Amino acid sequence: MTVLTHSQIGAHHTDHNEDAYVTAEISDRHLLVAVMDGCSMGKDSHFASSLIAKVLRRIAKQTNLRSFAERTQHTTRDLLKDTLRTLFSDLVRLNADLDLDYDELLSTLVLAIVDTQERNAEILAIGDGVIACDEEIVEFNHDNKPDYLGYHLHEDFEDYWNVLTQRVSAQDFQDLALATDGVLSFRAFSHDSYRPVTDDELLTFLLVDREEGAEDTAYRRKVIYIKNTFGLEATDDLTVVRLSV
Repeated sequence: MTVLTHSQIGAHHTDHNEDAYVTAEISDRHLLVAVMDGCSMGKDSHFASSLIAKVLRRIAKQTNLRSFAERTQHTTRDLLKDTLRTLFSDLVRLNADLDLDYDELLSTLVLAIVDTQERNAEILAIGDGVIACDEEIVEFNHDNKPDYLGYHLHEDFEDYWNVLTQRVSAQDFQDLALATDGVLSFRAFSHDSYRPVTDDELLTFLLVDREEGAEDTAYRRKVIYIKNTFGLEATDDLTVVRLSV
């Protein structure tokens, strides 16, 4: 399974890329994949997404080591819930230890546990984000008012888990992509004439169409092509993690 990653600062941001991403082995057959987008209106918005990324990497490493030592097998759904539960409790502890304000832990999260042998995935979106599985694209858009995980750290986890509805199950997929809502932020940067393109065509090009050539520069080439051909550039930070068979 090939893993492609890309993250760039948006044209309307000047100091920090507020996005972050994670790809990490969480068992001998599962990957943890996630993309995060810090709230621009929050304090040090890049901090929240970066912190969540670091915590998720640690969770994946510890879960993997524990599974190996105990010779235990987990379902994809159980790993997703256990990962979010641990993230939830870790953020509660960090919030207290660091004496953070409520607006310092505001970040969206699209989190997936991928079974690399069966090519199945359980995916959860908290706040805004985009998920593409083969040729189907699902957008979660809250009109710049996402319901961040940080808003719910005072709640009971089981109660919170039971009301999460932005879930996607992928079965026997060939191509899976997670993206922050920066993929929806392409805008014209000049008044010159360029070839027209629809939003759906842009999403398909970014998240579904496969790019020939070197894999490590695939998304950089896509972004350059969009700019040169359609006269558009991402105004918001843009992050994509894509898995292909």
